[in-house]
Amino acid sequence: MEPMTNGEANGPVVCPGCGTGENVPVADVQRGKDLIRLALAPNKTGDGCMNFIEGAVIAGLAAGAGAYYADDRGRPWLVPVGIVAALLVMVGTIAVIRSEGRDKRRVEAGAARAVEAAGGARYCSPCEGVFFPSGGPWQGVATPERFRHHVWTAGGYGDQLDEKTKAAAKAAAEAAESA
Repeated sequence: MEPMTNGEANGPVVCPGCGTGENVPVADVQRGKDLIRLALAPNKTGDGCMNFIEGAVIAGLAAGAGAYYADDRGRPWLVPVGIVAALLVMVGTIAVIRSEGRDKRRVEAGAARAVEAAGGARYCSPCEGVFFPSGGPWQGVATPERFRHHVWTAGGYGDQLDEKTKAAAKAAAEAAESA
């Protein structure tokens, strides 16, 4: 059987970086580190329940500490301080829950665009890079960070990338342009 060419993305494809056929569609990557580096979207699976529980526990501890030390030290003004601290913790908790909900909705809304931007991309294990057999948005092999930057930006949630990934993607893009 003859090896498939770069235009045929559903079988063994020759990597333009190392020339091997040891690559798979990005969607088929299963290994831990590579799976995270090639994620098509941030992991936004929570519903805010755990954040609320954590915030309520911390708020309860703040209010309880205020009441305890007010009684133990004879300083009654610590009760309202504990209550104010508890209220501030709950306001902060609600802000975090709302922000995460907004991010989750953005990820859900952009999922189709991200999948489209990643369409046909393949991951080469020997190169530890991503390429598009059809040429795609860049020629040759790119870093997983550049790939993730490309996909997340297309999905509308590129601002959620960590600074390390943003810097790596920028450096890889500049290096590709200068070559």
